[in-house]
Amino acid sequence: MSGAEKIQAKILEDARLLAEANVNRAKEEAANMINSAKNEAEAKRKQIVEKAEIEAAEIKKRIISVAELEARKQKLKAKQDVVDEAFELALKKLNNLPDAEYQSILVKMISSSAKTGKEEIILSPRDKQRLSPGFIDELNKALVNKGISANLKISDETRDIGGGFILKSGNIEFNNSFEAIIRMHRDDIESEVIKSLF
Repeated sequence: MSGAEKIQAKILEDARLLAEANVNRAKEEAANMINSAKNEAEAKRKQIVEKAEIEAAEIKKRIISVAELEARKQKLKAKQDVVDEAFELALKKLNNLPDAEYQSILVKMISSSAKTGKEEIILSPRDKQRLSPGFIDELNKALVNKGISANLKISDETRDIGGGFILKSGNIEFNNSFEAIIRMHRDDIESEVIKSLF
């Protein structure tokens, strides 16, 4: 091999080795870049998953909280409906007591409400029919026993009440219908009703 050929072979060998080193360095850099990108992508994936898990937990907590609140509201409404029904049933029972028992209750209520003994008693059309002819005499007798002059009378007018009475003294009326009494005292007795029901 001549000197020129040796130089040419040496140049080619050096070029091949340099090219091989460059290719290897490029492969290594590419591998490092790929690994770095994979690591970064994995870190971002973990970050996204963690954030999503935290958000999912928050959303779950909110959904449960809203559901619990709604359940409490429904339970409270159901209880309120039962309490309302209990008051309605009590009112219905009062209005539909047997005539003699009903009359006896009205006598007690009116005699304890009358102040002068000269009041007028306004009843419902139904009660006007169901009370006995001796009702007013029984009432006036109860007032005499209390030491009050007894001159009560049943008014010609009637009112649209379920039961009970309205006591009229001059221009002043005292609503003692069962509906009005229950409405006025409901707040006082509702807690006891709730205790007995639940």
